[in-house]
Amino acid sequence: MAKERYLLLVRHGETVGNLEQIAHGQTESPLNDRGIQQATMTAEMLKTWQRPYDLIYASPLSRAHHTGKIFAEHLQLPLHTDEDLKEGSLGDWEEVTYEELNELGFAQKSIRNDDFDGHGGETPNQLGQRLVNAVEAIMKKHPVHNIIVVSHGAAISHLLARVLDTKPAFGHQYLMHNAAVTEISFTHGCKPEVTTFNYHDHLPAELIADPMRRDQNVGE
Repeated sequence: MAKERYLLLVRHGETVGNLEQIAHGQTESPLNDRGIQQATMTAEMLKTWQRPYDLIYASPLSRAHHTGKIFAEHLQLPLHTDEDLKEGSLGDWEEVTYEELNELGFAQKSIRNDDFDGHGGETPNQLGQRLVNAVEAIMKKHPVHNIIVVSHGAAISHLLARVLDTKPAFGHQYLMHNAAVTEISFTHGCKPEVTTFNYHDHLPAELIADPMRRDQNVGE
């Protein structure tokens, strides 16, 4: 019988940029106090998760790496960094407000065109393929382990759209709450299966922001 393996995708905790409604893409934006609380509560929740995990990989951007570090400390797991887990590049649109991105039609253009590069940054296809390649390399390097991956809103959305082979590639339908978790099971010879999506029931209402608000549609 083929052995199941699991990948746990985690979006970083809330950032200064999230709160100020600024899209940072690959620009740094640290966790705020709420983000640290969210990450801590998610790490504690995972102590009693339905299965154990063996190691953590995180994006090098501080908001994700800090979240990963909190996980590593609470779960007593090794933390690795992978450059290819970074958020998508917004090119000339880095650090513009969510309102400005909405006026520029970023989400709509990306949804209609998987090769949209009008901002000079990464296309949906480029971002999605980068994440797929990164996760495949990580899983190949650790062939028998269950792995936690801490990344970003749009990056995880694009990854899920490709893992599940759904359209559009922008994957906005898979946007997650800050510090929420999505679990995917992998069995050799079978299609990957999402066993848990955007789980955040452990977070109190005052620590939850709606990921489908206009000001969060681009992820981060």
